[in-house]
Amino acid sequence: MSLNRKTDLDRITEILSYLKSQVELSNPSNFTDINIYAESFYRDFLNLIFGYELSNINIIEPNSAAIDLGDKVSNIAVQVTSTSDLSKIKQTVAKFIGKNLHEEYDRLVILNISMKKNYRTKTVGEQEKYELDTTKDVWDFSNLIKKIGDKGVDEISAIKIFLEGQATIDNVETVATEILTFQALISLLSNENHSAAGGGFVEEPDPKGKLEERFSNHTDYLKTEFKELYTEYGDVLIDVFAHQDLGQVKLRRLRLHLKTYSDKVLTECEGDAKQAIGVLVDKFSERLMANGIEYDVTAIRFFLIDELIRCNVFPNKEAAVV
Repeated sequence: MSLNRKTDLDRITEILSYLKSQVELSNPSNFTDINIYAESFYRDFLNLIFGYELSNINIIEPNSAAIDLGDKVSNIAVQVTSTSDLSKIKQTVAKFIGKNLHEEYDRLVILNISMKKNYRTKTVGEQEKYELDTTKDVWDFSNLIKKIGDKGVDEISAIKIFLEGQATIDNVETVATEILTFQALISLLSNENHSAAGGGFVEEPDPKGKLEERFSNHTDYLKTEFKELYTEYGDVLIDVFAHQDLGQVKLRRLRLHLKTYSDKVLTECEGDAKQAIGVLVDKFSERLMANGIEYDVTAIRFFLIDELIRCNVFPNKEAAVV
């Protein structure tokens, strides 16, 4: 992947993550305003990505209820929502059929501006008239990122420019720094030339045993800090991992490196987990600074505590020969 391509994709992910976070953090009383903004934003955004000719149906046909956007050329309709419940999908499809919109459009897509769920129900609707596939036809921004990633460098650059023109909301740089921090840490730790490559530890995930027994002196501290930081950083880290395209090999390498290096630091700190976390935060901060990367030190701390609970930081001592 070229440097420009990766930089632009990272920036696109950064802005879409920010927009998603605004939906999730907003008071429910503001959802109507957000949805109104989202309809016009996603009309232009989807047209740019897919080459659609979507129009805002709520402008052409006020209170159409069943769909927000429609393209009579591609025969696709889109409902933009901030609700991920299956009941919302069923309601939308029922109205789509009830208004005979399935006779005007071949496909209905429900675009969640927050995050969709994994639905057990695979199809929704009426077999004789129209059925929506919950796997293929319910999207969130992860689907859009995947589609954008398949495009050429010039197209990706145009999408980045479009998004930068839209994301003029306060505190976008704060969120961007969090994302860049996580991306930089993941890239650093999954580097195949890392000095710890090939080392590893035998340990089944056992966060309760690790916290309650091995680090009993710091159990309350670690649990409390994790809970406090998760509210701000949890969803961002999940999104970054989901869209970093690591693959199993790099992900395994990342966690082997974490185990090896964190064990070395813990030994130097004579088993003091609280002190060792502080040292790791300082060390990774120094590495990112040396690489000229703007970082959020608290995001580094959350990343490490999250991986500790996953048993990838401060592993048990049973060494494996790899």
